[in-house]
Amino acid sequence: MEHNDLELKHIATVDDKRFFISTIKMHVRHSWLNQHNNVFVYETMIFKKDGDQVIYHEPIFNRRYSTYDDAIHGHENAVNTIDRIVREGILC
Repeated sequence: MEHNDLELKHIATVDDKRFFISTIKMHVRHSWLNQHNNVFVYETMIFKKDGDQVIYHEPIFNRRYSTYDDAIHGHENAVNTIDRIVREGILC
C-alpha cells in the first residue's frame, strides 16, 4: 500500500485557550521484528499551547488512520469539532 506524505497543521482557540492540531504520516517502529519494516500510519494529535510553546508531552487528543483520505477527513473533523473535544474532555 502506498502512503502519501502528509503534514497538516492548524491553530485553534477555545475559551481563550489555544490548541495546536497536527496530522502527519508516521513511520511505525514499535517492533524489533523485520516484518514491520516500512509500516506507516497517519496520526492526528491535539496539544495545548502556552504562549508560543506547544506542550508536546501532554496531548489531549490522538487518533490514527490507515489511509491518507481517512487522515485528511480526521484532521478536518478535529478542526471542526475542537470546541466539543476540549469541552467534553475527549482524550487520547
